[in-house]
Amino acid sequence: MTRVSPLSRDEIKSRRQSLRRRRRISISQALWRFWALSGLTAAIFWGATRPVWLIHSPAQINVSGNHLLSDEAVQNLVPIQYPQVLMKVEPEILARQLRDRGPIISAEVTRQLLPPRLNVRVEERVPVAVVLPVGEGDRSADTPYLQAGFLDAHGAWMPLSSFGLGSASPQLPTLQLRGIQPQYQRYWPQIYETIVSSPVAITEIDWQDPNNLVLETALGTVYLGPYSPELEQQLATLDRMRNLPNQLTDTEVARIDLSNPNAPSVAVVEADAPEPGTVSSP
Repeated sequence: MTRVSPLSRDEIKSRRQSLRRRRRISISQALWRFWALSGLTAAIFWGATRPVWLIHSPAQINVSGNHLLSDEAVQNLVPIQYPQVLMKVEPEILARQLRDRGPIISAEVTRQLLPPRLNVRVEERVPVAVVLPVGEGDRSADTPYLQAGFLDAHGAWMPLSSFGLGSASPQLPTLQLRGIQPQYQRYWPQIYETIVSSPVAITEIDWQDPNNLVLETALGTVYLGPYSPELEQQLATLDRMRNLPNQLTDTEVARIDLSNPNAPSVAVVEADAPEPGTVSSP
């Protein structure tokens, strides 16, 4: 059995003194690190708030990710007052305000110290249809319609001023939409997806009457009746009628009625007749 020799009183005292000395050194090092870090932080903050770290103008906002909006347009959408202390800029708040103020799906704002500037990366809303104004004579007093502007593929409305109207304006959509009411806006994504996949070119959609969706197409005016999930079948029927103008010699197609895609009908205007007649399409 191993026998442990007892420590003398002097050895115990020496060990206690050594432990106290180590503890004092450890506390001193911790305090030194704390004050050094605090001083460094204060120095950085002081330096960052000096005039040299100011955002003086929109030219110090670097824009990326934009294709339709110009750099200047995005810079002007950033809601800050100049000059602005760089470190006082709140990137998340600016990003949210950008999304609210312009045709922007997402935005990311970061600060840069050298050189001092803001980096703004955006993802734009892409307009796919021009919303035409509805004349006073074409609307009832209690029927609201979307104002003139643009719609994207998801049904989000944008004002006409979103992309500018000058010579440097981006290529805007050719598809026109007239008379859409806000309560039907939620159907637009399905309608647009079906319209763009149609083999027959469609240039205008008239939805002033919710009971009759009217299309202006390469084959003529098409009546569809109320919007329904049958739209894809209706356009497939229209595609099968591509040779219709060749079959109706000396006549003009006044309108095509596809409210029942299984029994389409065509109203024609004969060359020497003032009133249109209706024929059934096979």
